[in-house]
Amino acid sequence: MSACLIAEAVGLFAITNFDDIVLLALFFARGAGQHGSARRIVAGQYLAFTAILAIAIALSYGARPPWQSLGP
Repeated sequence: MSACLIAEAVGLFAITNFDDIVLLALFFARGAGQHGSARRIVAGQYLAFTAILAIAIALSYGARPPWQSLGP
């Protein structure tokens, strides 16, 4: 794995987390003063992350290079 690829992945991860913080701040601001809104926001965040992680893992099993699917 090249250093450029790793740096790009780290940069994209950081940008995604910044975007996530902004969206969460907006959700919490909109739900301010409403009973149970923080719990629903946090639960939704965990459910969404779990779904994304499950999809990424499932797709990674299908993302094999062509030479690995060839027989001996």
